[in-house]
Amino acid sequence: MTTKGENPVGRVDEDTIAAVATPAGSGGVGIVRVSGPDATRIVGEVVGKAALADRMLTYGVARDRQGERIDDVLAVVMRGPRSFTGEDVGEIHGHGGIVNMRRLLGAVLEAGAREAQAGEFTRRAFAHGRIDLTRAEAIAGVIEASSERAWRISQAQLEGRLGDRIRAARGQVVEVLAELEVQIDFPEEDVSVEGAGQLAAKAASVEAELEALAASFSAGKAIREGAEVALAGPVNAGKSSLLNALVGSERAIVAAEPGTTRDVVEARVEWDGIAVTLVDTAGERASGGEIERKGMEMGRRRAERADVELWVEPATEAQAAETPELGARQRLVLSKADLVAERPQVAGIVTSAETGEGLGELRRAVVEALTHQVKEADDGVVVTSDRQRRGIAGAAAALGRMRAQLTEGAPAEIAAIEANEASTKLAEVLGEDVGDEMLDDLFSRFCIGK
Repeated sequence: MTTKGENPVGRVDEDTIAAVATPAGSGGVGIVRVSGPDATRIVGEVVGKAALADRMLTYGVARDRQGERIDDVLAVVMRGPRSFTGEDVGEIHGHGGIVNMRRLLGAVLEAGAREAQAGEFTRRAFAHGRIDLTRAEAIAGVIEASSERAWRISQAQLEGRLGDRIRAARGQVVEVLAELEVQIDFPEEDVSVEGAGQLAAKAASVEAELEALAASFSAGKAIREGAEVALAGPVNAGKSSLLNALVGSERAIVAAEPGTTRDVVEARVEWDGIAVTLVDTAGERASGGEIERKGMEMGRRRAERADVELWVEPATEAQAAETPELGARQRLVLSKADLVAERPQVAGIVTSAETGEGLGELRRAVVEALTHQVKEADDGVVVTSDRQRRGIAGAAAALGRMRAQLTEGAPAEIAAIEANEASTKLAEVLGEDVGDEMLDDLFSRFCIGK
């Protein structure tokens, strides 16, 4: 048994832990959650009930050890293993409020619990086999979701869809490994095994699936965490007017005078369920004072790190004749279309902040740029953490090496090493055979009480 407060979040011991499970501040109801072998006794002691029926709300009056009344409450216990953590879990539901929650938690700690660390409830659910690591990360995703689409993906992952896909891929890898081990163990026996070519083909299929899954990370990250879209281009190109039109309100100053925007201006919108932060940067020109030059430099840096950069130029015939060279994450936007008589003959998105022309097309182009790699994103089969991406990509790389070795006629023992590496990588993504240090880091990012 460890001393109170000394238990690392990455390990599970016999302590009973407790924390406030609802957000801080005023609220109609606040919840203190308790988990561990003494959870039922502690909750019953605090609310004055010697016996609490399983999964039944019971009214009581919470008191501290000195008998002082704290609050009218409802209490419930959920005995393990049929609970979130797999242990005995108890909850005290009282009136919300910082002081009231602090007093209720204090009474629980006095009765023998210790205060939980960040993510420790979810850590225990994982340790007791209630969830795998992809579902644990999905819990954080649900809590932190900044858009409807991010919430839908996290809920699908919490249901287990990503984990199921990874388990299925691992099952195929294990089948390949089993065939290789038969060849290793019985090299001269008349055993029916697939040829090297067939094994290589099966490995190639799984490899391609894993590569596609790993590649979904950039889109998954944008959906889960939101994306940044920068508006860049020459002065008086209409960037600020375009930002205001996309947002639907005046967020950036618009004036005929060049160099009006000297600092970055941000506005948050939600497009197709994705949280997007629009960033208006200072217009580019050779002249200008020192402050304006610094603003341009800051704007360039911000545009360089944006997920998508919209290069905005006026849709005049003279400027439209010269299309700038753009990178993969850049899109050409031709503004002020209402001021030209003919449509520009250039491959760009033609827009007008005045009439609204092209704004819908521009939104769709940005969403497509962020999610074009993901066809099943809303089904939850998308990678949303770099930890997942590294593991899945590592498994795909190991299968690629194994496939090459089988094609070149390498011994089965050599190919089996790579197959085992691929299986291990996928197991780590699910949370099997991972070290405490990694778990400590992952669960420490969770909120306390979850």
